[in-house]
Amino acid sequence: PLLIERGAAVTTAEMAEAAGIAEGTIFRVFPDKASLLHAAVERTLDPSPFDADLSAIDPALPLADRLEAAADILAGRFEGMTALIGMLRSIPHDDQPHVEMHRTATESMAAVIDSLTRLLEPHRDRLSVDPSRAAVFLRGLVFTNGHPLLAMPGRMSSAQLVEVLLNGITRDGR
Repeated sequence: PLLIERGAAVTTAEMAEAAGIAEGTIFRVFPDKASLLHAAVERTLDPSPFDADLSAIDPALPLADRLEAAADILAGRFEGMTALIGMLRSIPHDDQPHVEMHRTATESMAAVIDSLTRLLEPHRDRLSVDPSRAAVFLRGLVFTNGHPLLAMPGRMSSAQLVEVLLNGITRDGR
């Protein structure tokens, strides 16, 4: 929350205070503030909590309800990622950490698709596309709906996104 609130203007003293440690402790682990901020973004990109949250969705729920829960979880993930990545862009960096961060983000997105695919796999026979393709569609709808530069005014609810995903944009589903 501190990084999101203060962005790159946050000081290491503020971070240390928020963590309940001495400022010098930070520099025993990280060589500089930029490295610490990169580590925070990497932690945000870690797909493990997302996967655990998806795994906790009741498999007995109907497909639409499972997708709505997944869309809510995914929207929360994107919101946190967007704020931290926006903050990271304001920090000067050399190319190597930038390349590594891009690789980490790419791997994280692939893991998110894998998790969503596993959620959809039991419903394969009901889907008109492969579960991995449906996962990409869900991710795209949720991302576009929540992105500050792409979303229309008045975001759609997760239920509305799932309705479009499952039934299309026509009234009769054709």
